[in-house]
Amino acid sequence: MAATAQPASPESLLIPKPRSEYDINHQYYTSLLNKALHKAAAGRTVPALKTTFAMEQGRALRELAKGESLDVFWVGTDVAKEQEFRAIRIPLERGLMGFRKFILTKDAVASFQTIRSLQQLQQRTACQGAFWPDVEIMRSAGLKVEEAPVYENIFKQLRAGRCDYFPRGLHEGVIELERRQALYPDLVRYNKLMLHYPFAVYFFTRKENEALALWIEQGLEQMIDDGELLLHMQQQELTRHVFPLQHQSTDPWISIQNPLLSPDTPVTNSRYWFQPEDFKTSAN
Repeated sequence: MAATAQPASPESLLIPKPRSEYDINHQYYTSLLNKALHKAAAGRTVPALKTTFAMEQGRALRELAKGESLDVFWVGTDVAKEQEFRAIRIPLERGLMGFRKFILTKDAVASFQTIRSLQQLQQRTACQGAFWPDVEIMRSAGLKVEEAPVYENIFKQLRAGRCDYFPRGLHEGVIELERRQALYPDLVRYNKLMLHYPFAVYFFTRKENEALALWIEQGLEQMIDDGELLLHMQQQELTRHVFPLQHQSTDPWISIQNPLLSPDTPVTNSRYWFQPEDFKTSAN
């Protein structure tokens, strides 16, 4: 039987524009996507990444489903998304997004120093984006959440007192505040508390685009084999400041469940996921 020819490469892949001029996450994920495509090209022409327009998560998922303005999207996973789309089930930052520290107003810091349990945190209100999986994850643990439909408005809501804290992935808060220092000089990152739940950002395509999904998946697997995914994290502006992870260790550490995660997600597999013990120092 003759070998099956590889499908032709698309000339370009449609991705969203950055959500704002401060959206450093965009560079992290698009450069990783480009590296994965090159890594597993196997002689194929690597498609150019072409930005269409800025969109929040809800709009992006609708556009991905239509297949007209979006071919690939990176977003926090849950069972519903994995049923509707083709998930490339490799955490793009090794689950780092699930290790959360908070952005607070300076005036709130003293009151947060007394929080040492989930029960105490349940008395406060978190800011999160509308349609973010985190909203349901946090509410399932009894945490109060105020939603904002536009990402940049979350910072405004926090400053205005509509919520008490903005939980961010360990790698996100520092850079977000640096980029917005002139806009929000009264916001700070609070380092003395960690909220953790298993959480991963995946690349998603339409299910009909299986050839593209396999290409990206193979590229990411090869990057893991060669140590290039971890190196990507250690070099990118978004994530490089969290290394070594032991410097991020903190007490108290509040852990909650993620009921939205597919039950067969291999969260204990250190090939793909950082583990809580990766944050512990020898003295802990």
